[in-house]
Amino acid sequence: MPSLTPDRIAPESRSKSGRKASAPRADKGKRAARPQMTDREAQAASFTRRRRVQAIRRISTAVGTSVVVIGGLWLWQAGQFPVLAAAASDMVPSVSDLSGLTVNEVEVTGTKNLELEEVILASGVEDGQKIGDIDLTVVREQVESIGWVRKARVSRILPGTIQIDISERVPYAFWQDNRKLRLIDREGVEITKEGLAHFAKLPLVVGEGAPRHARSLFEIMESEPSLAARVQAAVRVGNRRWDLRFDNGVNVQLPETDADKAWHRLAALDKNEGLLSRDVATIDMRLADRMTVRQTPEAAQARRDAEAAAAKAAKALREQKKS
Repeated sequence: MPSLTPDRIAPESRSKSGRKASAPRADKGKRAARPQMTDREAQAASFTRRRRVQAIRRISTAVGTSVVVIGGLWLWQAGQFPVLAAAASDMVPSVSDLSGLTVNEVEVTGTKNLELEEVILASGVEDGQKIGDIDLTVVREQVESIGWVRKARVSRILPGTIQIDISERVPYAFWQDNRKLRLIDREGVEITKEGLAHFAKLPLVVGEGAPRHARSLFEIMESEPSLAARVQAAVRVGNRRWDLRFDNGVNVQLPETDADKAWHRLAALDKNEGLLSRDVATIDMRLADRMTVRQTPEAAQARRDAEAAAAKAAKALREQKKS
């Protein structure tokens, strides 16, 4: 079983441009000839420009807020605040009154490994689209179709922003099946097949049904963390039980039932007798009442050579006594 190393996974560069990006712009008509830009490059450029504008807006907002607070205190003292508040409430539009408002920005938060552009493209939201026509449920479902997304929340921020809050899946292990690697979370849900080099230190599970049962196995292994750190791969056998491949090449065959008891027994034997440090190839723990240890071919040959040498020496000693 080849081990999982960064050399076996093609590295992939990732762009991290921030936490906000503009929606893809609809066609605005013919423009002067210029070098063709990809959709992602256009989005990144648009985002950069708008981020500068947003920085200016934040400063303006901070100043404006201070003015409003001071003015509000004065109005309250003058007894005019309740009258103005009632008038302002009549000016807040409902969704049915948003026909004149359009989307000019998509704000994405909560991403760590997922690229912002992928979220925007999956959302289907377009620049200039009427904000009242957007079905937030549909946008949420489309965003949650991305493998990285565990949960999404979509909302409108008037006058022209769609906000998407992302909760990402946490990478937990690799799953190898038919010589293909996939990144999965703790529940066994497939996340992605790309960018795997960033997670090369995660454990590897192999075989049919491995993702569905990986969580219960890892919970057992986590009870003996020092021993678990030495496991390079867990192979699902017949969709019934596990074989564990350790960093020194030792293969441990766990039983179909009571795998936790076998795991604790293995930890005790290794701690007290250094079992995994010996010249062994396989430790068979499938039977509850006994354990079978098979030596490595080199160790087995050395043992045979030693036994042969001992037998030869004993024979020579007997012949010497006869003479």
